[in-house]
Amino acid sequence: MSSKKVWSVEGYEEHGVENHQKATMTETFTNEANARKAAKKMADKYDQLDVYVIYTNTSSGKAEERFFNSDGSYSEEGFEW
Repeated sequence: MSSKKVWSVEGYEEHGVENHQKATMTETFTNEANARKAAKKMADKYDQLDVYVIYTNTSSGKAEERFFNSDGSYSEEGFEW
C-alpha cells in the first residue's frame, strides 16, 4: 500500500499555535519544494502571521505528523518560518 504525503503551510495570528487556534491561512501541497516556496512567500508577505509547515505521512491507515522547518529539518516541535 502506498503512502500519502502532504505538507500544509499554515499561518496563525500571534500565539495562535500555542493557543490551539485555527489557522488564518492554509495551503496544502503534495511535494516539499512547493511547500517550502509557499511558506517562505507567506512568511515574507504576511508579517503578522506565524507560519508553520506540518508534514503528514499516511501509510496503511496510520498518520504521522511532524513539523517541516525552514532549515529543511523535520521535528516534533515546530519552528516559525
